[in-house]
Amino acid sequence: MSLGFASQDSIPANLRMYQRKLQPENKAKLLGCWGRAMRFLPAVVIIILLLIYLMSFNLSPFQQLNPQESIHQSHHKIKLIAASATMNPVDRISGQRCDNNNFQIPQLLAAFQACVTKDEDISLESYLEGWTELQKIINALGTVFGFISEEVNSKMEIIIQHRKGVHGKEYATIKSMIDYELKSDLVNNSRLHSDGLVSGCRTLLRLHRALQWLQLFLDKLRYDSQSNSISDICADSYQRTLAKHHSWLIQKAAGFAFLALPSRAKFLHMLCVQDNKDTRVKLWNSVNAIERVYNITQHMYAQHGMLELP
Repeated sequence: MSLGFASQDSIPANLRMYQRKLQPENKAKLLGCWGRAMRFLPAVVIIILLLIYLMSFNLSPFQQLNPQESIHQSHHKIKLIAASATMNPVDRISGQRCDNNNFQIPQLLAAFQACVTKDEDISLESYLEGWTELQKIINALGTVFGFISEEVNSKMEIIIQHRKGVHGKEYATIKSMIDYELKSDLVNNSRLHSDGLVSGCRTLLRLHRALQWLQLFLDKLRYDSQSNSISDICADSYQRTLAKHHSWLIQKAAGFAFLALPSRAKFLHMLCVQDNKDTRVKLWNSVNAIERVYNITQHMYAQHGMLELP
């Protein structure tokens, strides 16, 4: 009994031949569409992983070790960290005022000039003051750089708490910190201080590496022409410095972040910096002061074979 559907035998021969010819063509089209879709798969995976990575920063490593401590209990010299951490200049450019919560080149220069002691050591108090200003630069790059800002903030908090602890006097300078932690065998990655803090030497090494990135970025910024974008400057500085210390995932995340950077004019406006000769002179002096601090720190770490600490 027929149910109303044509059997294969009832279909004319020429139509059957057309069906057989059409099937490979359809398969080829499907494979073509699938191939085009697969080309976008790596980018989709990277974006998903990036979102997962960024969401993992709800609590910094320091906050996990010390839930009772907060940034508001930090040293009075770096009380502006909280204000700078909440800034989101990219999302609210309009109506911005230039006040003490914004980036200040004179404060940056003064802090890093004060870092170097008479015996070529580095004062950690002044070092953290300088980083308070540098963190504002990172914040001005936008929320997409939150993963670097969070890392810097957590490392600063650890150094602050070391300075406030029972062995605070040992954390007056980088040299005194290195001598104390090596003598006490606290640089080993598997050990924590009795107060639950990780090694100050390892912590500061992360800031030291990031310092080189920002020093090169500022150096290029004062020399660049209007045709060079902030994205290009920042990406090139990153590839020459921090990239070699980051995993593939973080490098890809940074690559996406560079694409979202504002124009040079907007970036300088968000930092409350005028693009003129006076600014370039101040940046030049600041870059030189930062470079000197970096080189002294680099030499001390190299002397003790600690530049490649994991």
